[in-house]
Amino acid sequence: MAPQDGRAVLETMIQSSTVDLFHAAGIAVAPLPSTRVDPSAITSRALMATISFNGNGMAGTLGMLVPAGAFELVKQDPLRPFTGAAWVQDSVNQLLGRIKARLLQFQVTLQMGLPMKLDETGLKQLVKGGILATYRFRTLRGEIAVTLSGKVDYSKLNYSNQTSFASEGDIIIF
Repeated sequence: MAPQDGRAVLETMIQSSTVDLFHAAGIAVAPLPSTRVDPSAITSRALMATISFNGNGMAGTLGMLVPAGAFELVKQDPLRPFTGAAWVQDSVNQLLGRIKARLLQFQVTLQMGLPMKLDETGLKQLVKGGILATYRFRTLRGEIAVTLSGKVDYSKLNYSNQTSFASEGDIIIF
């Protein structure tokens, strides 16, 4: 698979996984057209978190930046409410988990770090360190951004229908 094809495959995975994740949380999102990465255009949001990853030809950080208004749309159990900070950390973890599952079809296995809350200083360091891509999504209450930074060897994405892996919700007995 050509490097440009690998970039398109990963972009599609990230966008579709993000749409699926927010749909599961009861928030309608629509991907916005891709634009050239402009680090100065990445602005702080009320809720921000990152998670690191490494694997076959990939190492970096996935970030999620969500406006407070979008979090207000999340369906919650009134008896067990959760904070926006906990939710965004869990959401970036779930997003990377969804991407990780899809990458298995392309012979890429990832190891995931722990999700971390991102503050304004951390965002500036993330932008300064270099962002490979930013994926933007429109909601009824503002724009969500998902960032990808680090190194990705797109030529490592080799599709194989031979891979057998669990689907979300499957029970795995150890």
